Formats: sequence, C-alpha cells, structure tokens
Amino acid sequence: MLVYRLVTTIEELESYKDTWSGILEREKNDNPFIEYQWVSTWWTTLGSEENVEIYIVEHKGESIAFFPFIRTVRFGGIHQVSFLGQGFATYMGVIAEGVWKEQAMEYLLKELTRKYKRIIFVLHGLLESKKTSYILEKYAQERQLPHSVFRTVTPYIDFKSMELNAFLQKHHKRFKSINRREKRLRALGKLKFQEVSAKNLDGMFELFERRWRKKIDKSGFTERQTRLFFERLAMQQSKAFRVEVDNLEFEDQWIGFTIDICCRDRNFCQAMGHEPDFNIFGPGRLIERANMLKAHRLNYRFYDFGSGYEPYKFEWYTHLDFTRKFVMSTEGTRERIIRLMMVVRDTLKRKLSENHQLVKLKRDRLGELQYFLKEARLKDWFVTLKKGINRMIVVTSFDLYYLKSTVRQTTTDLNEISIQDVLESDNRSELISQFFRGYKLYGENTQQISFLRHDNLIREEAVDFTQELPPNSTYIKDNAIQLFPKIVAQVQQEGRAICTAVNWYEWRKRKTLVKLGFEKVERVRIRRLFKWEKISRQENKWAKHIQYKGQKFEHIWHLVLFPLLI
Repeated sequence: MLVYRLVTTIEELESYKDTWSGILEREKNDNPFIEYQWVSTWWTTLGSEENVEIYIVEHKGESIAFFPFIRTVRFGGIHQVSFLGQGFATYMGVIAEGVWKEQAMEYLLKELTRKYKRIIFVLHGLLESKKTSYILEKYAQERQLPHSVFRTVTPYIDFKSMELNAFLQKHHKRFKSINRREKRLRALGKLKFQEVSAKNLDGMFELFERRWRKKIDKSGFTERQTRLFFERLAMQQSKAFRVEVDNLEFEDQWIGFTIDICCRDRNFCQAMGHEPDFNIFGPGRLIERANMLKAHRLNYRFYDFGSGYEPYKFEWYTHLDFTRKFVMSTEGTRERIIRLMMVVRDTLKRKLSENHQLVKLKRDRLGELQYFLKEARLKDWFVTLKKGINRMIVVTSFDLYYLKSTVRQTTTDLNEISIQDVLESDNRSELISQFFRGYKLYGENTQQISFLRHDNLIREEAVDFTQELPPNSTYIKDNAIQLFPKIVAQVQQEGRAICTAVNWYEWRKRKTLVKLGFEKVERVRIRRLFKWEKISRQENKWAKHIQYKGQKFEHIWHLVLFPLLI
C-alpha cells in the first residue's frame, strides 16, 4: 500500500536529506540536478518565491520516491505541475528506488489527477538514456491521455569508449591548431590553467559580463540572485557532488573560465566564457581542451556538453543522448488548448534553435548592433562605414619602398611596447590582435603607438594584402613620418633592411623616404568588387635586393614566388 506525503518548506525536507541522498547513492545517479545539494540550494536561493511541492511516496512508512515539483494555477483553474529548476536544471527526474520507480510514478500521477481534476504535467529535462520518460509515455498511452514529446540532442564524450590516444588522434588537426595558438600566446607571456577557490568567483562573473556585453544574453548568469546561487552551490562539496571552477590566466588576468557540476561519473559543463579581447588567440578553445583533458585525468567517464545544437559540441562528441520535454494533460477542452499552445511554441522554438545561423544572427549580430547603436562615437561610425565599403569594393594602389641593410653604430630612444603594457589599455583589443599577427609595437605609451614592425611579412590588413619579406628585412607600418630617421637608425643597427608601403596620396612620406635612401621596388594596384579581385604588380625591382650580399642562389625562389604570394 503506497501513500504520499507533501513537503512545502525546506526545513521539512531537511529531515529527509539522508534518505534522498541514500537512494541516489544506491542507484549510482550521475544527474547532478537531482542531487539534494543542488535542489536545496536552488530552493533557498532562486525558488523561495515559487510554489515548491515535494511529494514523498512511502511504502510501510519508508520513503521510496521523491518528486520535486512546482505547482501553479493557470487560467480556468487548470493546475500545472512541473519539475522545479526550469531554466537552471538541464536534466531532471524522479528520485526513486529502481524497483519502485514505475509503481511510485503511476501512483502519484493518479493521485494528483484525482485531486486536481483538470491538470497539465509539463516535465522537462528527461534523458532518454534513463527510464523516466518511457514510464510517462507508457502511462499516457495506456490511459489514452493527450500528450506530446519534444526532443533536444545532447552530445557527450564517453571516455571509456576509447583510449585517450585514439581520441587525440581522431582530433589531431584540431589539437594541432589549438597548440599553435597556445604557443603564440606563451611566447608573449605567462599562461596557466588552474582550479579556482569557491570563494574567489568574482573574476568568473566579470569575465562573463565582458564576454556577453556585445551579445544578447538571456541566461541571467550574472544577475544578483543567480550569482548568489552559483556561489552557494560551489560551497556544496561532497563525495558524490562537487562544483569545479577553473580559469585560464594570462599574466595573472582571467582570459577564460569554465564551471562544471560533477556527479559521480559525469562532468557536466555548466558554462564557459573567455575574454573577447583575446578572441584572436582562441582562449575558448584553449580552456575547452584543457577542461576535457582534466575531466579524463580525474577519471570522469562522461564529459557532458548539455542539451543544444551548438556546433562546437558536435566537433568533440563520441555519443549522442536526447533530452525530452514531456507534456500530458487531462482530456478537458481547456487543457487541450493550453497543451496545443505549448506544442506550437516549443516546436517553433526547437526549429529556430536548430538553425545555428539564425541563432548567431539574433544572439551575436543583433547584439553587436544594439551595443554599437548605444556606445558608438562619430569616429566609430566612420571606421565601420569604411570597413563596410572595403568589403564590397576596393580600388587602391600603393608603392613598396625598400632600403638595403647597412650596419650602423648608433642609439635610439624608441620604446617597444610589450603585451603586458597593453593589458590595462582602453584599446587593448586592437593592440592584442597586432601581437597575434606578429607585429612589434613602438611608441610613447599604449595610447600613442608610433609604428608597427613585422620581421617576416608585408601586411596591409585594410586591403587584405600579405607578402613574404626578403631575408633579413623588416616591414614598418602605421608610422609617423617624422620618426623615420630614428626608425632607420634602430633597424639598421641590427643589420636589417627596411620595407614600407606608401599610399598614392602620401607624397610627403614618399619624399622623406627618398631622402633617406629608400628606393621604390614595386607598385601594387588592387581592384575588388565583392568576390571578384584583380591585383596588378608593376616596376618589380626586387631582384637585386634579394640577391644582395651573395644570396642569389640561396633565395632565388623568392623571385618566382613573389607574384604568387598574395
């Protein structure tokens, strides 16, 4: 004979904590969202205003099942019963002894239907790999109750299904790309991935805000109560349940984070974020890789990406599960209408979420537009308009000037700016991208960059022009022409030749370069209309500079490749 008991306060539920946790321990539960620590923390932090009803099914005075519900009354006096934690709990379910689960579920569904007469059950987060959703579907079919099922794909990695070396080999191209970006970043400063104390989560929330300031974020992750919830949750550590926060630091500044909720064999990735100013270095990829390998090292079997259609989840997964939302109602007309409205809404929502391009348009592009309209200055409008025109049409020409190498013994006072110097700069996003492209920066300070220097390539990003430099040469860009004598002195002190570009309208710069001994070696003309492009190269005088100092045969391949390098 089964009976149920209703608990409506957290104080009442506290006496059942050991029973609740004992059931999950015996069932080897790996769903963190039904662990007592998660439910109690959510209830006291985010659910205090909700009508939480915990139904406890008992057999001969022994608790055999817990149902964590929220009950609301909709128009027409129709009762809606849902799992608690919606919007925060990716997965939910019934806490029950395996041998009693089906019997307890059938019993309680009958009792609630009998008690409220008109009722709709809206139960989210039911993993198909568990039994709960099938028991519900069987119950509805046997009683011919109106019901609907919605499925969302749930990718994950099963580390026990393959050896780590096989996993690394499968994704070796992706790991190689990530390693290359990491190497670039480590060459510029100190980089480390480390665990963060539950008491030091401020950096995580601040980084998340910066990450999403130009996007449309509906997660509410940094809202006061949500933030308090995760801070409290991070303090709830036990043998079966723990929250792990890790960060990626560059020169002691957060550039990435991940927060994972771990339950026995499952590592669930709750959220990731990275510093947008470092986007070009791919910090999201770096922390993603580090986090997966850490989960494997700590012997978690499942690395769970959560439900959703984001492309990165499908780049790494080894297996697929599905998360169900189950909607069932009694047979009244009003219940059917409400259920039909839910079906239409959820079907439309699912279709839209499957279209990643549409999601990006709404979340990223509209978010960027919203931010731009709110924050842009007149200069920003001009720069954006210029970039937009350059994407569609380009008609320009510039000359490449070259000064052969001469060893000079002199000193200069040009200051090189390091990446550490720009970390507190207002325009650090733009400057950090220059470091990634291989430039060295010189100037009085980060607000007054005098010129850029590249020792391998000629680069004109505005028109998407790139060409390899001759050996032992340096390319000077974005320079103040009055500094050129000092620039020449410093570079030639190293025994290097100098190359620079002069736009067709920069006659003062051209005159100064000629006085300093530069020679025009080539004119480049670029014409572009959308995807059509034509590049013309004239007056090619590179040959004698490439063959300079007996390098004729060693570097003769430059002569052949220069016209093909762009």
